[in-house]
Amino acid sequence: MNASIYAARLSRDEAPGRVLQSLVEQSGILAKIKQGDKVLVKPNYVAPFPLATTDSRILEFFIQALKDLGARPVVGEMSGYEFDTEATIKILGILPVLERHGVEFVNFEQAPYESLELDNGMQVEVARIAREVDLIVNLPVLKGHTITKVTGAVKNLFGLLSRNSRRRLHCRRIHAGVAALARSFPAAVHCVDARSLLDRAVFGASKPLNVCMMGSNPFALDHFGSKLLGIDPDSVYHLEHVPSYTVTGDIPPVPVTELRSKNSLKECFHRMVYSSFYYLDELNCGLLGRNSVIPELHWQLGVHPDVSRVDQERIAEVCALCPVEAIDPEKRVVRKERCITVRCLRCYQYDPTGQVVLKGLNPPKGKGR
Repeated sequence: MNASIYAARLSRDEAPGRVLQSLVEQSGILAKIKQGDKVLVKPNYVAPFPLATTDSRILEFFIQALKDLGARPVVGEMSGYEFDTEATIKILGILPVLERHGVEFVNFEQAPYESLELDNGMQVEVARIAREVDLIVNLPVLKGHTITKVTGAVKNLFGLLSRNSRRRLHCRRIHAGVAALARSFPAAVHCVDARSLLDRAVFGASKPLNVCMMGSNPFALDHFGSKLLGIDPDSVYHLEHVPSYTVTGDIPPVPVTELRSKNSLKECFHRMVYSSFYYLDELNCGLLGRNSVIPELHWQLGVHPDVSRVDQERIAEVCALCPVEAIDPEKRVVRKERCITVRCLRCYQYDPTGQVVLKGLNPPKGKGR
């Protein structure tokens, strides 16, 4: 069966409403919605970084579009494994959007789960609401990923799983797991934000790509999205069984000869280190019954800010940038207990002194977040 992808150019500086409305009309992805249908809108709020997460304007467009069709939208999400969901959506400014439209937010960290057997025999815990709604509107951001190489429409549904299931799949056949999970939700439509090319899912460098895509087949969308990222989709293991598809719209040419399939030694090393975090955590939590060590490992080996070099007379300016009051102005240190599950890096990104630095195994280059 041939799948259809509808794409259009859309820059981050442009209000997205007109382009999104055109794509909705062309694709017909909301055509089956009936009066009273309950719809789960699944954004990507992996971490408190605007470029790496669903634009609040795109979220608001779909909430309003669903309400105009008589549907009952509800927004549900859980942040990345080492981040705090409530802090993430607060920092991203999502709460005013939800309040303005009177829409409920379901924090999957606190929501009930039910067991689901995937078509490959894997057992996972999935947010119960995802099984109760009439439709899922999936709003991913197209990005590179340390382990799966690409994260988009398929991988964004990973956020429906409990933290235990997410950790387990990171240890056991994550590609097969995310693919089977996506197949479990055929009643889903997808709008992929590909306006910025991010080489990593969270702490990544970015450059303009200026594309937005819609469709009903997540595998086709991510297959084409891989090409836009410059990655050979045949090297992305969870995209093995992709239907033929056609792309309609004004899109940049894809230089197939420049697609990257092999991984550099640096990429392989990062993937090995990142995967080992979850094997260690499975042992720590699953067998020993202790709390997750993932936040601590990401703090020590990942990325976190250092304000020790900031002048004493200007530390107050840097402190004012922190949304969780994690900076001690007298000691010029970042309070780890407040920052560890947030790490928004605003003190680094907007530092007026130029003295805040990043620590970690592989800190990103540049401040375009």
